[in-house]
Amino acid sequence: MAEPWTPSLEQVADHIPTRTRDPNSPGDTSLLGTFTGVTEPTDEQARRHIAAAVAEVLAAVGGTVPATPTFLGHLASEAAALRAAADIELAYPNRNADADRFAQLDQRAKDALQRLIDAINDQGSGPEGSLLPVWSMPEPVWYGDYPL
Repeated sequence: MAEPWTPSLEQVADHIPTRTRDPNSPGDTSLLGTFTGVTEPTDEQARRHIAAAVAEVLAAVGGTVPATPTFLGHLASEAAALRAAADIELAYPNRNADADRFAQLDQRAKDALQRLIDAINDQGSGPEGSLLPVWSMPEPVWYGDYPL
């Protein structure tokens, strides 16, 4: 059963739009905006990468993403979309720049996953979660209040 926050083909393609070109039209640089049966990877191959990314997100958060608050689903979807996009770049390299793009997408996917994990962990700490700063000051020295 697919998770309700599973990213769509379009969400993944938004991160790697050049993968959505139609190879049957040489010279045409227009982007389809999604994976189809003629793109590289195909829509079926992209779906397999998305399923693997969703499984990775679920494993990182303990098997489930809470339904509330609703922003957790959005964070999970973005983390999975970035992970799938990075994996697609690694699996289908066309040029050396794809390796650089993989590194960037990989870091963004890791950051998005960490934001999701932090948000889930902060879920019980109030409505703001970790958006408020936490201050910590050292004990003042003994002469701190001494009039000089």
